[in-house]
Amino acid sequence: MVTNDCTHELDRSEQSNLSFNTVMEPYDTIRDDLAREMFTNIRILCWIMTAPKNHWKKARHVKNTWGKRCNKLIFVSTETDSRLPTVKVAAVEGYNNLWGKTREAFRYIWEHYREEADWFLKADDDSFVILENLRYYLSIFNTSDPLYFGHKFKAYIKSGYMQGGSGYVLSKEALRRFVEIGLQDPTKCSTTEWPEDVEIGRCMENLKCKGMDTRDSYGRDRFLPVSLPIHLTLGIAEDTWLWDMHPSYYQIERGFDCCSDTAIGFHQLTPSDMYLYDYLIYRVNPYGVNDVRSEIQSRPHPPPDVKLQEPAFPGPSAADLIWLEELKKRERTELDRFSQTESENYSEENFQDNNK
Repeated sequence: MVTNDCTHELDRSEQSNLSFNTVMEPYDTIRDDLAREMFTNIRILCWIMTAPKNHWKKARHVKNTWGKRCNKLIFVSTETDSRLPTVKVAAVEGYNNLWGKTREAFRYIWEHYREEADWFLKADDDSFVILENLRYYLSIFNTSDPLYFGHKFKAYIKSGYMQGGSGYVLSKEALRRFVEIGLQDPTKCSTTEWPEDVEIGRCMENLKCKGMDTRDSYGRDRFLPVSLPIHLTLGIAEDTWLWDMHPSYYQIERGFDCCSDTAIGFHQLTPSDMYLYDYLIYRVNPYGVNDVRSEIQSRPHPPPDVKLQEPAFPGPSAADLIWLEELKKRERTELDRFSQTESENYSEENFQDNNK
């Protein structure tokens, strides 16, 4: 086998810089004309919650794949890293301090980038978002209305909250209310540390921002709170807590009926999954099979609960403190299990620049 000894002469920091992509044009000039048009007309700022230990292991793979289809991509951390780059916020690092990090991230974005986007997406560094489907879904809404979107859970808050793993989206008006009103009034947006997706949901409710039904017209989910294999292979996969405990506000289906043809947000991806999803979604075209994507050009049909009048799906009561404690425990267990199984497997040598 022929090797290039010059590679070994590069120091570790230089090798690191090779694996962070520069800004690239996200769409082909001719083939992707509709996606390019929506990219121009429906501007989305994506901010990625990350941590110093994950800049290399996770965040850069977002930048190399789906992140380049955002109109503006920002990585929020507690340390500066010029390779991504990151925005450093004044917050304490750690899982139990994500709410403070979220508050400061949205404050920074409103102060510096509010004129550069119409919609504001928060996602994690193990999330994958199909921006084209998000733009398609958002095309029927007005960003001047106080709205937010994601996979709705029913615990803690009467109107529900958007689970954070697969991402959630704020309209410009919702973000304005959050920063200019909520952050100035702790009775509306608490400064007490608690899971950030719950707290942003509480803020949205207090600020009269509507948490919308993001399912498609068949009631299939667009934002998927656990890994896609678990959604698709329930009965084979061992972990069925999402169905057993049913924290979701609306009924969630099993198997292939779980997920919309215009799915948007995915959660619990490993770095290698990022490239797998990117390849299968954007490069594979089965010969002789009609491309349904070319048919999805009209306005999306409304979801079942478009007027937000549907009661929460029956299941464990949101007032059941034992159930709430179990839910919190399971969410933490899921995070720990996922982190342990994948964090040790991806060293700097595992991935090279995806678009060299």
